[in-house]
Amino acid sequence: MVIHHVFANRSNAGDWLAAQGIQSQLVGVRVVSHLCDAPFVRRTLHVLKRAGPDDLVVIGGGGLLMDYFAPLWTGLAALSDRLRYCLWGLGAVDLKREDSRLDPDLPRAVAGRALLCRVRDEHTRRLLGGPRLPSAVSCPSVLMLRRSRRHGWGVLHVDNLTTVGEAEYEAMGRAAVRFAARTGRAYRETNNLHRDGDAAGLERVLDLYRWSDVVVTSRLHGCIIAVATGRRVVAVSGDWKIESFMTAAGLGDWVLPQEQVDRVPELLCHLDEQPDAAPALARARRAHRHIGARVRDLAARRP
Repeated sequence: MVIHHVFANRSNAGDWLAAQGIQSQLVGVRVVSHLCDAPFVRRTLHVLKRAGPDDLVVIGGGGLLMDYFAPLWTGLAALSDRLRYCLWGLGAVDLKREDSRLDPDLPRAVAGRALLCRVRDEHTRRLLGGPRLPSAVSCPSVLMLRRSRRHGWGVLHVDNLTTVGEAEYEAMGRAAVRFAARTGRAYRETNNLHRDGDAAGLERVLDLYRWSDVVVTSRLHGCIIAVATGRRVVAVSGDWKIESFMTAAGLGDWVLPQEQVDRVPELLCHLDEQPDAAPALARARRAHRHIGARVRDLAARRP
């Protein structure tokens, strides 16, 4: 028996941390990793076609519910009547300025045949079928992240220009630079990307968060990593998944729509009022441990 674990890539910090979080709960079971970014998806589907009747496929986490990953979902739909599979920790990418959604019937059909389906946010849950699905649990990357013992002092701009837009990206950068200069902090930048499979590169990305105490971000995992490592965060959202995570973490007042990017300086001045999201993250980690136990039971065909 093998668990085939399908996730996007090892070059985006968020995607790789989510995959590591899932695999951390599958200790004691043989796990084989497969990637589903465009260069890899055909090979992955070919392997899944040959999965044995006792094998289990785990799909997630990451933002796999978007048009870019349509070949994966089309292939899964064709195999869904012969595979034993779970959906765990994945989410929708739902951009505000362009249509990035899959045809909703495609992932809904695949989710309907899954042995288990736990998505990473309520927005995705509504897209996949709403009340009939269990409650969402924040991205499994939280299993790999803990509050840093290092007292950082700096402002980190975690950017995603293509999602938030060039004007908003530049406005966020200016606000972060000025706030850093005014408060005597260092200014740093990252896009959360590193070389594929480069564990040291991932650690260098995470070090930028550890060295900082304030994060300004337009990336979902800019929010998640910041909150999970105990950093204060101000987000500007070009994708509804960011509002969904921040609301679940009790930080809905600290995410701005793109058209309100000029309020970033205002929120930065009130960061000492930001509530602690630790209780929400603790609940998410407990939920993921329960999900992991259920997946191990499914792999072993235990009731």
